[in-house]
Amino acid sequence: MIAALRQAVRMRRDWLLRRPFWRLVAHFGFRLFSSVGDSGEDGLGLSIGAILALLAAPGGFVAILILDKYSSLLNFFRGTRSFDPYTSSLPDQYFFLAFSMAVTGIVTVLKWDNIFPDRRDYMNLAPLPIATRQIFLANIIAITLVALIFAVDVNAASSLVFPMDVTMEQPRFIFFLQFAGAHFVGVVLSSLFAFFALFAVIGTLMAVLPDAVFRRISLPVRVLIVILLLSLLGTIVAVPDYLRSIASHPHSLMRWLPPLWFLGVVRVILGKAGPELVHLGSIGLRAMAGVLLLAPLAYAVSYYRYFIRIPETLDTTLRTRAPRKVLPIGSIDRMVLRSSFERATYRFTLKTLLRNQRHSLLLGAFAGLGLVIAMQTVASADGVTVGGPPATEILSAPFILAYFLLSGLRFVFDLPAELRANWVCQVILDHDKRESIALARKVMFTFVLPWLLLAGFPLSVFFWGWALGGGHIAVVTGSCYFLTEVLLRRFRKIPFTCSYLAWKQNATVMILLYIFGFWGFCVLLPQMENALARRSPLYLWIVAALALPATLVLRKLRNDEDEEQFLVFEEVTAPPFEVLNISGR
Repeated sequence: MIAALRQAVRMRRDWLLRRPFWRLVAHFGFRLFSSVGDSGEDGLGLSIGAILALLAAPGGFVAILILDKYSSLLNFFRGTRSFDPYTSSLPDQYFFLAFSMAVTGIVTVLKWDNIFPDRRDYMNLAPLPIATRQIFLANIIAITLVALIFAVDVNAASSLVFPMDVTMEQPRFIFFLQFAGAHFVGVVLSSLFAFFALFAVIGTLMAVLPDAVFRRISLPVRVLIVILLLSLLGTIVAVPDYLRSIASHPHSLMRWLPPLWFLGVVRVILGKAGPELVHLGSIGLRAMAGVLLLAPLAYAVSYYRYFIRIPETLDTTLRTRAPRKVLPIGSIDRMVLRSSFERATYRFTLKTLLRNQRHSLLLGAFAGLGLVIAMQTVASADGVTVGGPPATEILSAPFILAYFLLSGLRFVFDLPAELRANWVCQVILDHDKRESIALARKVMFTFVLPWLLLAGFPLSVFFWGWALGGGHIAVVTGSCYFLTEVLLRRFRKIPFTCSYLAWKQNATVMILLYIFGFWGFCVLLPQMENALARRSPLYLWIVAALALPATLVLRKLRNDEDEEQFLVFEEVTAPPFEVLNISGR
């Protein structure tokens, strides 16, 4: 029966794809999943199935991790005699709503360049006997279908496991079906709201602003949106207290958090909503109707303005002024950058990070995630003590932010910017020069040292004094120096100029290593620092001093290992088997 159903679906799909209109819809739909751009740059090597699996996995894992909260046996051992799973599930349900909005919104921002037809689509489709309105309708149908697929996929696992957690003590299966249905409607609506809201916002900017202004602010706006979406997850710390006192704070600013609107929708469907949640649910439904009306309108205006006028526009923007110097490049050249190689590649790396949309958005996502986790950690502390040893949660904040910044930079270094242009580096540079690690290290510290010294150091000294505050910043700096050396092991390339090696069997291992690295760098180190600070601030300076020789030893071992290595511009996959070469030929 399943085989017959699968065959019928396949035949129906093939029949639709033979129709010109639905073939066009399929083209625009697969284009949204495309990871290879016009520049020929390699993507992460992930198929559509792998992308959907990665998006669905986090929600399912979180639902499994909170299973013990709803266990009656564990609650009995904890001494909890009266436990209402529906009331206790409010904060968790808010998290899943915020998570679905954040993931959908970030994917929308990352894939924004693929949403609107570009010059390549115009050159391929305009000569064909296809009406412009058909191209418009095909693209908007493809966008809607992909939005539905993402919304369902991101929430599929959590919509099954989380309702099982909440209703596992209920006597009848109908309770699970009711809760699962209401929760699924809520998370899908929240995902669609995030998608169409961003679609409306960016589409309105495209329609209203002049082309030159939009191109200038587009990247900063998208990076800001990514950081705000990640910050939305940080609100889960304050929402439980707000939900307990929602009746006494009807005009709180918290009521404007979109996940709270859809939490009200879910509770209204379940029939367990008070007047406040009913009001929030009505706001959510009105907001959803508003973005559903505004998004198609903004798309239609933007479509007419950009797609129809593609032949009249240039592919590149003309520079009308000299570039602004954000950093004191002259001083950096004299004091930090020692060779012409470092001076040239340092400028190239910074300009790519600040101008390339994909790299800026990914780095912004890493920085935003680190900022959210650091804020949550600080919020969980009892407070900032003045003069005495700080709490472990307070100490861990700079460690967390630095870890995500350094890891994010190391990740984006491997993503190529324009592979067809890397022949310039291959021709000009000496492949035997081993200065790429020193250059990458200096770029990474450019994103860490300024805020660590200009913001972290004064605050630490103000709250804990020169000995304790200065020792804390010294430990963080030395730890970042050591972490940088670990991350740059076997780094033998110019950032953004080497083809990316597609993820294969080692992807899981790398993810686990990053998780263990986070635990060691952001959990164990602050705990050790807290224990030493309680004894004497002198111990912090000793640990910071030991970080330098440890880093030098690690660098010496790495240099001995890479003695015969040279610059690479193409990652080569490992052979499936090795030849022993016993004959010596």
